Amino acid sequence: MKISVEKNESSTMSLVRMHKKAFLLGTVLFTTTILIILQNDNQEYRKTEPVGYRWKAEGYPEDKIQEWMDLRMKMKSNMSELGKILFLNKSTRNIVNRDKRYKILVWKYASTIEQRHMTRNGQRINPLDGCSVSNCDITNKDEDLKKADIVIYHLHRMKGLKDLPQSPRNPNQIWAFLTDESPYHTFLDKVKLKEFNGVFNWSMTYRMDSEIPVPYGRTILTSNPDNLEFKLDKRRDVLVAILGSNCGGKNHRWEYVRELQKHIKVDVYGKCGTFKTCPGHFRSNCKDIDRYMFYLAFENSNCDEYLTEKVWWNAFEKNSIPVVMGANIYNYKKLLPLGSYLNIDQFASPRDLAEYIKVLNKTEGYLDMYNWKKNFKVLNEHGYFNSKSYHYCRICEALNYNGREKKVYNNLDNFWSVKKNCHASWDAI
Repeated sequence: MKISVEKNESSTMSLVRMHKKAFLLGTVLFTTTILIILQNDNQEYRKTEPVGYRWKAEGYPEDKIQEWMDLRMKMKSNMSELGKILFLNKSTRNIVNRDKRYKILVWKYASTIEQRHMTRNGQRINPLDGCSVSNCDITNKDEDLKKADIVIYHLHRMKGLKDLPQSPRNPNQIWAFLTDESPYHTFLDKVKLKEFNGVFNWSMTYRMDSEIPVPYGRTILTSNPDNLEFKLDKRRDVLVAILGSNCGGKNHRWEYVRELQKHIKVDVYGKCGTFKTCPGHFRSNCKDIDRYMFYLAFENSNCDEYLTEKVWWNAFEKNSIPVVMGANIYNYKKLLPLGSYLNIDQFASPRDLAEYIKVLNKTEGYLDMYNWKKNFKVLNEHGYFNSKSYHYCRICEALNYNGREKKVYNNLDNFWSVKKNCHASWDAI
């Protein structure tokens, strides 16, 4: 019996959860099928040898790809010009004056982000190398404040209004706030975002609707050759892994892991697990997780569009299938390739997820979850594990491509807050 994943992520996952506990039609039938497959099998896995062979993509029908693109198009009215270029395949517009040079000033806390975004393999790099524009100069000198076209404020380190420049502000200057963290962790100190109401003109976050979008990764449509192939070399004895150095999480992710381990073996790497060989930090790529079929890409909080290197690098970059927890179902559908992942919110319990993974392993149904590679490509863009960082490139592109309509964030909580943008944990009643 072969169980494949529908490309619209609907009826084949009949162990679906809506509002945490309500099953869709067909749950009983599918559960019965799973039990029949698994009955009289005292071993957790029937195949223990590694799998290694060439795989050929079949891709998706054009109407399914259009449905995926339409999900993104719903965000169009909230996107900057740069956002439309990055997420809607819009062509870059002609720049009237390419000779104009822009000055980018990172205020006060530039040193806290330089290692990730200004170096690679320990060497200083040109952060605009490979960028679509290069007419920008980057500085962190206070004396350049008056001459800067844009000033970037790293919210994570700021301690309140006292960290803002005390001199009169240039009215033609753009002030943008930067955060790579979810709304739960915007500040290290006890600072309230509303203190900065009326201060910033642009946002610089991982979200699609920021004036300067800097997602951890992106999915783009691609035109790969019809005979796209790659080597799939994954274990079949232990199927699931997770890496973590932060052993907490607002979404109770580790409670989910422990519950899942009651029903399927999960190897845990890093500070939070049995295998301490990988530190779980952005500077060190953990090769020990490369050969697991499924990777638990569990974020530390459930917030809109908060998808980090856990899914983009630890799963997709390693040709593993991500099992995701974090953003809502709609976010994952518009941000990730079609049919490429499992979402814990689509299963009634950790046990049901475990049983479904076992079925995919036994039937080799997991092969269908690589079909996306013909039509989509995943990009890592955040500077972790020596991948290329595009932070400064995106600032320069925004200065060149975005409109200059006057804008001020007068109510930051309406754009960025736990209440508005984050969601309950998996076990919330």
